[in-house]
Amino acid sequence: MNGHFEFLLGLPALRPGALWARARSLDAPVLISANALSRWRVDALGLRHWDGFDGRHLDLVSHYRVTLDSAGFVAASRYRGFPWLTSDYLDLAAAAPWFWWAAQDWCVEPEVARNEDAVLDRISGTVRLNMVCLRGGERRGITDRFVPVLQGWHPYHYLRCLERMPWALDFPLVGIGSMCRRHVHGEHGILHVLDVLDRAFSGSEARWHLFGLKSQAIAVAAQHPRTASADSQAYGVTARQDARKARASKSDAMVATTMAQAATGHHCRPAAPTTLANVALPT
Repeated sequence: MNGHFEFLLGLPALRPGALWARARSLDAPVLISANALSRWRVDALGLRHWDGFDGRHLDLVSHYRVTLDSAGFVAASRYRGFPWLTSDYLDLAAAAPWFWWAAQDWCVEPEVARNEDAVLDRISGTVRLNMVCLRGGERRGITDRFVPVLQGWHPYHYLRCLERMPWALDFPLVGIGSMCRRHVHGEHGILHVLDVLDRAFSGSEARWHLFGLKSQAIAVAAQHPRTASADSQAYGVTARQDARKARASKSDAMVATTMAQAATGHHCRPAAPTTLANVALPT
C-alpha cells in the first residue's frame, strides 16, 4: 500500500485570478465544491432559487488536477438538502475531466443529524446516493474517476454504511465524510474512527480521502498509511481573522498568501492518479 499523502487545496470558486494562480504556482491539487459553481436567481418576492451550475471556467479542469466534491455539508446546513438534482450533479461531473469526483452523500454532523434515528436515516440516504451516482456515472462513462463516500458519526455508523456498500472496498479511493467537526482524540475522534475503519478495510488496497480537515487533524491523519489525501479551506477563516486584525479588506491576493502558507505547512504535493481499472461494479 502506497503511503504517499497529499493535501488538496479547497478553493471557494473555479475561475482565473489570484487564488487559482497561486494554487498553480504551488503545483497543488485543488478541490472544488459543487456549490462553488452554483448560480442563483432572485424572484419577484426576493427569494433565491438555484439556477444551474456555472460552467464558464470548466476549461481550467482540462489543464490541471481538480477534484469535485458534492457539497454535502453546505447543502445540509445552508439549504436543508441539495438544491440541485443528482442528475444535475452527474452532468457536472461529466462536463469536465475532473481528477476524481465524489458521490453525493448526506452528512451526519450533530448540527445536522440531532439524534440516532436521523443519523441512520442519513446513512441510508448516503448508501442510496452512492448507488445512484455510480449507476449514473456508468451511463455517462465516468466511473473511472468515481469515489464512493462513507458516512457516520460513531465509528459503528461507518461500519453500518460500509456493510451496505461492500463494493466500495474494490475502489482505490474511498471518501470518509463528516470529518470536519471532529476532535482528533476521543470516542468520536478522528484517530478512533480511522482505527476502526482500518480493521474493516483489512484485505483491501483502498485508501481514503478525508473531507474538510482542520490543520491539527491533517497533521495527525496524514500519518495513517490508508490516508491518501485530505482537503481543507480553513485558510479562509485565518485570512478573514488576519484581515480583521489588520483592519484591511480580505482581498483575493491576501487570501492567496494565507493559502500558500497553509499548503506549504501541509507539504502539498501533486496527487498520484486514481484509476478504477479492473474494478467489478456491483450488480
